[in-house]
Amino acid sequence: MLNIFNDEIEKTVFISEEQLADCSPRKLYGRYFKDTYIFNIFPEALEQRGEFLCEVKSPDSPLTNKGLEAVASDGHIVFYYDGKELKTESYGMYQSIFSRNKGILETDVMAKKRAVILGCGSVGSLVAMELARAGVGYFLIADPDIVEYHNICRHQCGIEDVGDLKINALERKLKNINPNVHIEKFEGIVQNLPKTTLDNFCVAGDTVFVGCADNRAADVYANRISIYYSAYFISIGFWERAYAGEIFYHIPNRGMPCYECALGDGGTISARAQANHHVYSNQENTEGLKFEPGISVDINFITTVGIKIIIDLLNLTNEGYIPRLVNDLKQYTVICNTSNPQIGGEMVEIFSYPLQVTTSLVVDFRNEKCKSQCVCKYELEDK
Repeated sequence: MLNIFNDEIEKTVFISEEQLADCSPRKLYGRYFKDTYIFNIFPEALEQRGEFLCEVKSPDSPLTNKGLEAVASDGHIVFYYDGKELKTESYGMYQSIFSRNKGILETDVMAKKRAVILGCGSVGSLVAMELARAGVGYFLIADPDIVEYHNICRHQCGIEDVGDLKINALERKLKNINPNVHIEKFEGIVQNLPKTTLDNFCVAGDTVFVGCADNRAADVYANRISIYYSAYFISIGFWERAYAGEIFYHIPNRGMPCYECALGDGGTISARAQANHHVYSNQENTEGLKFEPGISVDINFITTVGIKIIIDLLNLTNEGYIPRLVNDLKQYTVICNTSNPQIGGEMVEIFSYPLQVTTSLVVDFRNEKCKSQCVCKYELEDK
C-alpha cells in the first residue's frame, strides 16, 4: 500500500464492490486520511457523515488533473489524483465486515436474526452494538429518553450524541458497524409499542426480546409479548451499583416458567435495583430518587454474559452451531463483580469469590396452574 521507495507515496481508494461497479453520475462522500494516504469512500447509507470527495464522471468527460477524480470506464470506476491513476481496493461490504466471524457464526444465518431492544441505555446500547457485530440484520429499538452528559461514562454513545434521542444515537452507531442493517425505532416504553409494529417485525424462531429497562414490570410485559410471537426473551438487570447482576432467559414451548412466574415478586435471592422511568434522568439531584447502576466495566462484564446467551438462543436451530453458555447456565443466573461486603453489603456473602457466575440456581413455576401442567400460563393462553 505504501511505496517507501518512491519520492511520492501512493494514494489508495477503498470502495465497496457495489459502488465500484455503479457507473452512474453521482457525488461520492467519505474521508481522506493524510497519515495513510487513503481515500475511504463511504457506503451510500453513511454518505451524510462523510465529506464530499468527488463526482463520478462519464467516460467522455476530460480530466482536470486536479485533486481526486472518478471516471466511469468499462463497467467500473477508475480513480485519479492530479491526473495519475490510483490504486483501488474494493471489498464485499457484508463479507468483509463479518469475515472474522467465519467458522464461529454463520453470516447468512445471523443476517436473518432479529432483536427487539427494550431500553437503549448502558445495557441496551452495548447489547445492540455487539449483536450488530455478530451479524444480526434486524433491530427494533425502543426508548423514550435522550442522551445526557451523565450517560456518557456508561453508554456506548458520546458527547456528539448528547441532546439526541437514544434511539437516534444508537441507530448511527449500528449503521457505522453495518450500513445495511435494518433498524426500526420507537420513542417510548415497551408497553406502548404498537402491535402492528411488532406484527410486522417479529419472525418466530428468529427473534429475541431483550429487556434492558430498569424495572421488573417492563420485563414481565416483554416476556409475555415474546411468548405471543414465539420469540426468545432475556432480561439483564443489576443489583445496587452493579456489584452484581442477574440474567433471566425464556425459550418458548420448552416447559419453562416465564419471568413473572419465576421472578415477578423478586423472590428471596434477588436484590435487583429498580428505577421509576425518567426519575434518575430528570431528577438526579433529588434526595432518595437517584439511581446509580454502577460503573461501565461492571455493567459490561455482566451484560457480556447476557449477550453470549442471546447469541446462543438465536442459534438454537442452527445444527452447526456450538452453544457457549446455554447448555451450562440455568434459566436464572446471578453474576457478581465483587464479593467484598464493604462494597456490596451483606448480600455479597452469597458469592464465594469475585466474578462468580452461578450455575446452580433453579427457578420454578409459582403459579399452580402452570406448575401442574409445566406450561407457562401465557403459552396456554396463546394456544
